[in-house]
Amino acid sequence: MKDAVETLIKKFELDITTEQRECLCFLYEHLHLEELSDKEQHFFINYFYKSETLRNMAAFALELADIMHEIRENIPAIEQAERLANGKEQRLYYERKWQETKRQQLKHHTTKKGNILYVPFAEYKKEPGPMIVCLEQSTGMVAYSELCKSMILPLFMNAHREKRDLYIVPFDRQIHVHYRFENGHLNLSDFKDFIEYKAKGEAAILPVLQFVKGLLKENQQCIEADIIIFTEGNPVDGQYLLGKRTKAMLEEMKHIYHAEFSVIAMHEQNFNEQQFWFAKKAFFADDAIQ
Repeated sequence: MKDAVETLIKKFELDITTEQRECLCFLYEHLHLEELSDKEQHFFINYFYKSETLRNMAAFALELADIMHEIRENIPAIEQAERLANGKEQRLYYERKWQETKRQQLKHHTTKKGNILYVPFAEYKKEPGPMIVCLEQSTGMVAYSELCKSMILPLFMNAHREKRDLYIVPFDRQIHVHYRFENGHLNLSDFKDFIEYKAKGEAAILPVLQFVKGLLKENQQCIEADIIIFTEGNPVDGQYLLGKRTKAMLEEMKHIYHAEFSVIAMHEQNFNEQQFWFAKKAFFADDAIQ
């Protein structure tokens, strides 16, 4: 990876510090910059120099290597022992692993009546579902904006490796915009907008969950969707997460779309565990913030 970045530096005759070189290596690895055209790479390099936010995100990610590793290992969960060093070998391995997983699911869902086996081949053809990041953009989250965005960077690698769409949905009391990165591929315009997007005010959780349900409906031919929610941990309408209608909606998302929810909260003391009953995993950024 360092050789590729050195080639990039020479190609564009960059005047770059050691710290900037390390940040660029991180971004190159996680965002697959080698897939961009020369023109797009040049645009990204220029933006890297201009955007303090992007540089800070990469620096955060390097400082928080252990936490970033934990996020990458657990969202979605993949056994650490199964990770391989060689990129091509790794891609082939995960393709074989995914095929085996689908075969096991097909076997699990096969039923028998008398001497007849009912095999749900339609399920076998389904592809892995999207990764959807819900990023709270309230006044209280402003101080943690770059930290949260730095934690999202490794998810580009996961989505790219597993050929899954990555959605990023900023939210306050409503949804103003969302970004889709097909199969984890970098779309420079949307990536730049995501980096620079800011919102203030209070955050409500129900509108973004309803929006996510709409995205899942669009991808209903897929399975195993992962939803990651970045939050302070106490949305203004959090009490409604315990209501019957909301519970029914979330259970439907889990059952029909095989959605798995994870939460990354800024402070454990602010996190309302009862309200986020539907989350399978919860991470706390307290250590990183300190």
